[in-house]
Amino acid sequence: MNYCNTLIVRMRGMLASSELRCLFGSEGEDICTLLDGFLKDPQQRICLISFKNVSFNHNARELLLNTIGEYLLGLARADRFRAQPVICFLDEAHQFMGRSVGDEFNSVSLDAFGLIAKEGRKYGLTTVLATQRPRDVPQDVLSQLGTLFVHRLTNERDRETIERACGDLDRSAAAFIPSLSQGEAIVLGPDLPAPLPIQITAPDKTAQPTSRGPDYQRAWRQL
Repeated sequence: MNYCNTLIVRMRGMLASSELRCLFGSEGEDICTLLDGFLKDPQQRICLISFKNVSFNHNARELLLNTIGEYLLGLARADRFRAQPVICFLDEAHQFMGRSVGDEFNSVSLDAFGLIAKEGRKYGLTTVLATQRPRDVPQDVLSQLGTLFVHRLTNERDRETIERACGDLDRSAAAFIPSLSQGEAIVLGPDLPAPLPIQITAPDKTAQPTSRGPDYQRAWRQL
């Protein structure tokens, strides 16, 4: 029993942690029940899961999202989505795949959405990945993506990653990527005869995200 004391203390600490309450706590609604209700209701088209209030400590965000991905992949392998395909949109995808979290005693591989990208299509479960750091997304995952919307990339490694992931992008087309302006993108995919430049229409002002950073001049002027 003495050999297990350290393990028991660590387990109790994790179970009592406020940061991991979203995984081990009994308060609130069960995410699996909410997902099942969404999937069973044909009138519901979109299920938005926000991680705004999930802590960064103890890798709670990564663990929770990976658990949700594993749950969806389990449903897919049970042929839940054959008649009603599902698409998962994952923002900041580089944070949630292609790496492990934890310590030397307890390491978890974040591979759920990578597996969805690689094998989910045959089950009716596909994914859309959004990232500003494509170099941090595993190459074997990028190679499974059918269509790419490439916005402005200034990092050379990011551009090289996109070139390797899509054989349709030659050097001349890749040269335009650093000079793309806001809202411009290049669409790449097997159904397109050549890279297609597009201009994305800005959303209505009432629906635009608050993505601007702090106004330093205005804030410091008031000091």
